[in-house]
Amino acid sequence: MKRKSFISGIFFACIIFHLPGTNLAASDDAYDYSSWGNNYYQSESVNIKNVNGKFYAYIVLLFNENPHFVNLIQKDSIPLKIMAHEGFHINAYKSYLNSLPEGALKGLARTMLSVYLESVRLDDQELHRIEDILVDRNIILKFSRDKNREFRKITLDYCIYGKKVEITTKHPLMEHKDKIYNIQPFIYYDEFSTSNSTFYYDMIYINMEEVLNDALIARKTIKGENVKSLFFVGSRVTDDIKFCLNKSFSGSSRIRDEIWEMFVIHELTHKMINNRFNYYDQVNGEELSLMSTIYAKPYLGLSVMYSYVNYNAINPHRIAAMNFVKYVAEKSGNRDIGRNPGLIKLMGEAQLKQLARDYFQLIVDRLD
Repeated sequence: MKRKSFISGIFFACIIFHLPGTNLAASDDAYDYSSWGNNYYQSESVNIKNVNGKFYAYIVLLFNENPHFVNLIQKDSIPLKIMAHEGFHINAYKSYLNSLPEGALKGLARTMLSVYLESVRLDDQELHRIEDILVDRNIILKFSRDKNREFRKITLDYCIYGKKVEITTKHPLMEHKDKIYNIQPFIYYDEFSTSNSTFYYDMIYINMEEVLNDALIARKTIKGENVKSLFFVGSRVTDDIKFCLNKSFSGSSRIRDEIWEMFVIHELTHKMINNRFNYYDQVNGEELSLMSTIYAKPYLGLSVMYSYVNYNAINPHRIAAMNFVKYVAEKSGNRDIGRNPGLIKLMGEAQLKQLARDYFQLIVDRLD
């Protein structure tokens, strides 16, 4: 079956890292996003009614016959009765094209119409060039040739209004040569509501409100403030979590950056396992991601593990965490760990890193 853009309404497969929790973004302790640099997504939405946003909306209309974003810009621009007419999307796009003044944008809009109508004339190199030009207008899309149609019609694998930033964080346990990007949508998409590894080969998504929430909890914890009513990685903040956060960030001024890297390593692990092994088992995926975060930053990784252990529901996160608890109990010869996972936090960093590395390798060896 042809994989369509999520904008067309096709369900977007993803592996969820973060569960809903208390959002501290509006608190007095909120950080100023403007100082975060290009790696961090600013939560304020970009107005789709600007020039590039409108161009994006009409591209979606042309290729997907989806008027949602056009109607978002101007209500009922394309009413339901017009959609019943054959070629309504082409006619509407041509009207938009004719409304543009001569210049670079009109030339690019004309090119997009040619891509849609005259697919056979364009080679892959030319399509890649157009994709790169559109990135400068914050339109992130991927052309695809539908081999099941006559003339191999060009469709869109995805089309997102936003920007993508290359991930520079290196994975602690695997080498990767392919470029991976963090997608930063400028408008709301259901599929980008929580951090996930996304369905696409070279993209992950990090929800910055989740990063901010967990960074603020860590900050409050080391200041000795009451955080028991708050949620860290989807769990009430337990004594085990507080212990690990204090251990991880004692004397550190990089709380926000290290929480960010924790999210990146987690989603990067999912992405690399998906790409390298074409493997999507959720429990193993969570185990590998958890081991990667523990290896990279032992006590911060353990704080995530204790959050998973504390989940009420039996889900892949909790199963993955309890599998590691069982492994540690067996490897250490301390059966009490199985009954009291809190004992793991008393181990030294070197031992935790070795256990995480060994368990990671044990799972990967099964995938080869």
